[in-house]
Amino acid sequence: MKPPRLIHLPDQRVTQTLASGITIRQDFRTATRFPFFHTGHDQWQYATHGGTLFVVLYGGKPYGLTCRHVLQTFDWGQLVVTAERFGGGAAGLSKIAYASNPKGYAVDTDILDLAVIQFSDDVTSSFFTDAAYLIDERTVTTSKVGDALHVHGALKAPSEIAETIIAPKFCLLELVDNTPLSNDPTLRRAFGMFESPEFADVVGLSGSPVFNVTQSALCGIVVRGAMNGDTCTLWYVDMFDVLKLLAAVHEGKDATFYEKPAILRSSDTAVAKAASEKP
Repeated sequence: MKPPRLIHLPDQRVTQTLASGITIRQDFRTATRFPFFHTGHDQWQYATHGGTLFVVLYGGKPYGLTCRHVLQTFDWGQLVVTAERFGGGAAGLSKIAYASNPKGYAVDTDILDLAVIQFSDDVTSSFFTDAAYLIDERTVTTSKVGDALHVHGALKAPSEIAETIIAPKFCLLELVDNTPLSNDPTLRRAFGMFESPEFADVVGLSGSPVFNVTQSALCGIVVRGAMNGDTCTLWYVDMFDVLKLLAAVHEGKDATFYEKPAILRSSDTAVAKAASEKP
């Protein structure tokens, strides 16, 4: 009998060795949250337009990662981030950081849609009962075409916010990286087909973490997606770029500039192969 695939296991912890040599086990799903907002109305206190938030631990401090567009009609001061995936206390917020005034190849890229949530000083890693994802140079990666991916986030349609209940509906999608040539060097693409899917759209997955099963490391954050029948396509910002933004926020920088190594994508691979076969 074949062992069950990772996606079917209730415990999805993977073993990772940090740069320090310490070995840890973590399940990226524990760090996902259903972001919702205070409305200011007594009869309907909370609401959402859909989205997912991912809590990470970087440099000993917790941060939240999500997309700026999950706000829509709300503002950041109304955001609620809970200690657990389902409930728990609300974390105090301090600042919201995001990329602006892009230069060079960063112009018109999806990195501009990412937001980093900075929590108040009294919010430490122990506040999050469902653990944050520990970011280390060995727990993140950049995907390669063909890598198996898992995406975990809160679907808007089946999630429920009512007067006395807040019930997010999380999903776990199994996809494959099939990134094509693109004008956006920060963006990668994931693709999957589902037999008789139980969902008609992927609204709510913006801000979801993308975990590379092939490499056992976090590889990006979803910024947009689409569902066409039984076919799902998600676009996600490469963790290389997410980490550059997060590091700049952690270090209190006003700006960050970096070069990104060229990565072979699906079309590149075909070109490279053809070139190598020339006499």
